Amino acid sequence: MSKKIFFDKLPSCYAGKILKIDLTTKTTSIIPTEKYANDYVGGRAMANRLYWDEAKGGVPALSEENSIIYMTGPLAGTGLPYSGRAIMTGISAKNIPEQYTHACSGGYFGTVLKWAGYDGFMITGKADSLTYVVIDDDKISFEDASELKGMYVIDTQEKLMDKYGRKSSALVIGPAGENQCRHASVATYADSAFAMPGFGAVWGYKNLKAVVARGTGTIAPMDLEKVLEIHAWRDTPEKGKPYPPTHCESFAEDSGIYTAFTEPHNEEFNSCNPGCNHICMLSRCGVTDPLDPNGRKVTMVGKCMDMFASIMKTDNRYPIGAYIDFERQAVPGMYKWQDPILCDPDDPQKDEYLKCYPGNFLNMWGPNFEFGKMVMWCCNQYGLDKWDVTFWLFTWLYQCQAEGLFDEAGIDFGMKIDFEDPKFAKHIMDSMTYRTGPMGDLLAEGVGRMIRALGKEKFGDTLCHGIFNRDNEERFVPVSWETSWGECSHWQGRGFQGCEKNIWVSMNILHMIGSRDEANGAHSHDHYENYLQYKDDPCHHPLLVDATVYNIRRNEMKDSLLLCEFKDPDPGRPDMELDMYRAATGAKHATAEDIDHLADRGKIIERAIFMRDHARTRDMEIVQVYPWMTYPDPFGDTVTWDEWNDFVDLFYADRKWDLETGWPTREAWEDVELDDIADFFEKEGKIPTANPNYVRKPNPFDR
Repeated sequence: MSKKIFFDKLPSCYAGKILKIDLTTKTTSIIPTEKYANDYVGGRAMANRLYWDEAKGGVPALSEENSIIYMTGPLAGTGLPYSGRAIMTGISAKNIPEQYTHACSGGYFGTVLKWAGYDGFMITGKADSLTYVVIDDDKISFEDASELKGMYVIDTQEKLMDKYGRKSSALVIGPAGENQCRHASVATYADSAFAMPGFGAVWGYKNLKAVVARGTGTIAPMDLEKVLEIHAWRDTPEKGKPYPPTHCESFAEDSGIYTAFTEPHNEEFNSCNPGCNHICMLSRCGVTDPLDPNGRKVTMVGKCMDMFASIMKTDNRYPIGAYIDFERQAVPGMYKWQDPILCDPDDPQKDEYLKCYPGNFLNMWGPNFEFGKMVMWCCNQYGLDKWDVTFWLFTWLYQCQAEGLFDEAGIDFGMKIDFEDPKFAKHIMDSMTYRTGPMGDLLAEGVGRMIRALGKEKFGDTLCHGIFNRDNEERFVPVSWETSWGECSHWQGRGFQGCEKNIWVSMNILHMIGSRDEANGAHSHDHYENYLQYKDDPCHHPLLVDATVYNIRRNEMKDSLLLCEFKDPDPGRPDMELDMYRAATGAKHATAEDIDHLADRGKIIERAIFMRDHARTRDMEIVQVYPWMTYPDPFGDTVTWDEWNDFVDLFYADRKWDLETGWPTREAWEDVELDDIADFFEKEGKIPTANPNYVRKPNPFDR
């Protein structure tokens, strides 16, 4: 496919400028958006190319040279649903090893930034003291942030909005970021945060407390009629009717915690993005702030972590229809990947569609709503990644304590470990955030680094007891739920949450070739007819490779247009991304194939960064996720070394990547018109040639 020109003039959905901010010299410069918009859409794809072109790669996360990029997409500011979402990229402070990665967030900041005239910004350098940057239309200033030092996330936002007006918006870090906790977040409106890669720690190192935006400009979609049509899409078949309260019951099965989580429950819904017409599953109004002595009421737009912080008794039992699409059930706009309760009752495949994957009984803490609320609100206010805290740190603490590992080693956290006591939750969060107590500095380094400091063989790989499947068969998993690149397990049916082997095999490809947990946004989907063909032998079927590539493309385009992971992909609207792109940019001649092509181009640039800056090879990647897949899931399924390598071979071959090195061939680069990158790697000796003598490496994890 030759490179397409979708528009001759930059559409009005883009602001037109990308701001480069040098904190060391307190200077700025401009990169024209037009340089990238035709070829890279926005968001993740544009950030990848900008990083390739402008950043100094292969540097430590906590360094002046680490470039942090914030990028909106063409939807932001247009009034289209989810407008306001954005991406942040740079070297992660949390990854093991440190490397380039990304995070996604909702909120209003992206819209306000575009009103100020910028599609994104790139931060380099380090301020000599705690600083915040104000972007006020074309006026950029660097302000003393000493009065904000140590201030909580939401309080910082309120303080800045009081100063710059209620139409301003801010990205901020909390005390965890200031103290360079490696899983600190950069946060904005209503619990929207760039959390997983630890970019808050990077901002803290750079002495950057906040970026404030205020703008008086306008952003306009190119096809207003299409925008209005898209706004008519609703989450339910009955326009405007919210989901019934039973929507979240699958989270709370066997727990008894459901009523606590829905009291008080919102009658309408909260939006974390301007233009959103989506009913979030966990919007809550009137929650008491446990850190406020006056008990103020707050609003939260949460996710599934909120519930598991209060109870870790059972896996989610996801129905097959959450991942596999049945033709009769493809209702446009239905929030069906999470809990398809509004299915077609006359569908002859309904029973199959609603069949649940049998998640494990985890038998850990709770139900204790006050404990969970303390954990979540400390994450919100201190600025910490909820996922690592809930699903990794606290499960690790629980399992190590149950196995007697802390007592045996004489490890003291400064307070008795007690999952019934909210004071214990706050003590751990305080120790981690402020680096206090006997374990504070280690806690602040994140679970993966803490385990390595204590001894991974004992404090990471020891098998824990007490987890059973639905047939009461014990399922032994390590006390640490670490999987790839220093991330915690997700959607893989063995740490928590049940899903079939085909799902976790496919998702582990995304984890392997990425640098973080991709499953937070890349929800797996495929058609029932395909699923029937590969479900019994997923590692050897090209249709599962096709499904994997489909989900990689959907994830890349979601993060480039900037759509919400709760709504994309939408099986009921297979052309949703194309419709959104056309509505925003006016590129009416763009096709679904073009969208896939743009996604492939954006994704392969990420691989180029991994190769250039982090020396990525197959040998480095293949071992990342494999050990975790050798522990039985709820069905008792595992993969062998040869099974996993067979599937990787199929995937590499489909992508035209070399089987031995994992490097794209020149043909792969040229297929997406990246001849300049191919030329770069030609000079580096990283354009592979076929090796007929390639022999697969033996299993390094034979037990």
